[in-house]
Amino acid sequence: MSVLVCENIVKMKRNQEIIKNFSYNFLENKTYALVGKYDSKRLELLNIISSKTKATQGNIYLDGILIENHLNINKKICFIDNLSFPRFFKVMDIFKLMNKYYPNWDTYYAFQLAQYFEINHNDKLKNLSKNKKSILIGILSLASRANITILNNPLQDADIKERYDFFNYLYKHNETYPRTFIISTTSIDEIDFLVDNLLLIDSGKLIDTFYVKEMKHNFRYLSGKTEVLKSLINGVKVIGVEERGKNLTVCVRHKLTKDEIRKYQKYLIKISEVPIQKVIVYLMNLREIKGIE
Repeated sequence: MSVLVCENIVKMKRNQEIIKNFSYNFLENKTYALVGKYDSKRLELLNIISSKTKATQGNIYLDGILIENHLNINKKICFIDNLSFPRFFKVMDIFKLMNKYYPNWDTYYAFQLAQYFEINHNDKLKNLSKNKKSILIGILSLASRANITILNNPLQDADIKERYDFFNYLYKHNETYPRTFIISTTSIDEIDFLVDNLLLIDSGKLIDTFYVKEMKHNFRYLSGKTEVLKSLINGVKVIGVEERGKNLTVCVRHKLTKDEIRKYQKYLIKISEVPIQKVIVYLMNLREIKGIE
């Protein structure tokens, strides 16, 4: 299995730095989520990582070999962002082409998923609806069984149930055929059960990294009467505040001790887990308030 190492990646466009000194090691059999605002340049970063475009500066290594010198780069990394096949191609034609291109391609699994999501293998690409095309990209990505599989906002045009089912298929398939997944998403809460590591990207810069399991323990909501809660959180690192009438909810970046839990419970303060999506929103809001670039 592959290890992808990015060292000081810079990408210039129209004399502007759109990817800013990105360095990170993507390890084998791990699932990574890239999150950030719409204009965070995550897609540009994925294009560089997958060797679709070249970085202006920096190096990328796949299994210790410079990516531009790697003879099998396109067989080891699968990143399908759009269906650029001829419009007259049938779904089965696309499957046949993928079979020639990716050595680990799983034809049976591709047909199995297509049947489940009601995509006829004889349908032509030009006749597929927007949501079916979105699902087809996901099917091709999973069935490729490429060492590194990259997804950009997977199934963004599909409905809630289709996305739920697809991500469960992804989870089960990854348990059977482990690989490295790199997923750019605007809905982290949909896939947090899949993800090992989270990368927060802003304006082409890696801002912070998190272990998802630790995030679920290190951020907490405290909710209660505004006056009571305010008196209890002096000196506590608060990253988000939501006030509704006489009630206050704060998000704290702190793993609560047993004594702290007892103290909050004594004053009828509710303690609950913070959805990862909200943590990301709070962190981005803090950056905007502080004017950080």
